[in-house]
Amino acid sequence: MPTNSNPPLVAALRKKDAYLDSVSKIRFQETVSSYLFKAGDHFYKIKKADSEHTSLAVKQAFCQEEAKLLHRLNGEELQAEVLPVYQNGKSFSYKNETGATAIDYALKTTALSERNLVSHLLDQKKLSLIAVGRIARKLAQVHLDFPANDKTAHERGRADVLRSLCEDMLYQMKRHLDESFTQPIRDMIRHPLEKFFDEQNRLFQRRIRKHRIVEGHGALLPEHIHVKGQTVIFLSPQEAQKKYAILDAANDVATFSVELLRQQEEELNSSFLDRYLRSSRDRTDMKPLLPVYQIYAALRLGVTSCEMRTAMAWSEEEREAFQQRAVQYFNIAVRFARQLPH
Repeated sequence: MPTNSNPPLVAALRKKDAYLDSVSKIRFQETVSSYLFKAGDHFYKIKKADSEHTSLAVKQAFCQEEAKLLHRLNGEELQAEVLPVYQNGKSFSYKNETGATAIDYALKTTALSERNLVSHLLDQKKLSLIAVGRIARKLAQVHLDFPANDKTAHERGRADVLRSLCEDMLYQMKRHLDESFTQPIRDMIRHPLEKFFDEQNRLFQRRIRKHRIVEGHGALLPEHIHVKGQTVIFLSPQEAQKKYAILDAANDVATFSVELLRQQEEELNSSFLDRYLRSSRDRTDMKPLLPVYQIYAALRLGVTSCEMRTAMAWSEEEREAFQQRAVQYFNIAVRFARQLPH
């Protein structure tokens, strides 16, 4: 990934003497939203300042929230803590020396091997049915353990909430893919969704009563799942925009399902869904709802791909890859729209 900026803080934290622990090697990566440092046995993430992370206090709060979510999702299998980043004159480090002032916050976690990320396993065609089953069972347990409270469930589980999210994603897709996302194709998705929302209000209310509105992961992508042996670790939960995390349990299921389908892993997808539905004991009500959430997940991931295309100084080849990925997501949305009653 290209880097658009290299502030003094980043340059300083790429040096070994900036760290409290003794480190032999530091690897740096910049994403659209964060600066990432792998230093020794630990991983450090510093969020960039943006419209959500507007102040030092807000950045600290979001780091603390992500650390709390990681502990909730993984228990003792992943250590996470929040560290201040200090400035002392023109130098930056994690050392609270005389005269130093905290100017940022980092989330420090145990460093995990990238070879065991599901994204890498998929790229190498090494993701097994056994691993997919373990992911499904863990996700089902997370959903059973962390239902939203009754007030939040009634606020986030209504049909009109998901309808609004879908309408927003349809608008965003049209804005980004104007030529290929024509009105007839947009209607092919929108009309079945509207019919479903108009006719299935009782299903949404039943999901609320059965505590299927959960404090989920919110961004269950392959790059956010680590599998090694029998241990599954969920990374990078949605700590800021809770509207993407506190929804029906079908939201997390649909997100991972759509990613498997985009990579043409039909067998893995079928196995994942079957194992989740059996583990969660949620087959009857989730099955009719799942295609709607798969449409929503595909649209949201498509919009994200379009936004990524212009977020940094990519090469023309990289920008085209994001565009093609967005079209893939859009085609998945159409696929599931055709499964809904018209």
